[in-house]
Amino acid sequence: MTLIFIALLALSWTGLSLAVLAMLMKRMAPPRTAAWRAFGISLVINTIGAAYAGPGEPLSSILLILLCHALLLPPLLLAARREERRP
Repeated sequence: MTLIFIALLALSWTGLSLAVLAMLMKRMAPPRTAAWRAFGISLVINTIGAAYAGPGEPLSSILLILLCHALLLPPLLLAARREERRP
């Protein structure tokens, strides 16, 4: 049960960080470019943090972060596409 809560926490943190980063990056670049930049920055920072946060099991921590990012990339790109189509 604890593992499920940790996975949900990781997914929600990843979603929040991606949304905030994409919103901030959108001021400097088009929405799709901002989404990819936010994805890259978040992936690198969160992967490094997960590797150091789980000293006993760094691989499982990193895989959890990669899975969360992979699940959130399609909705992030769809939102960017919607932003580009907006007049």
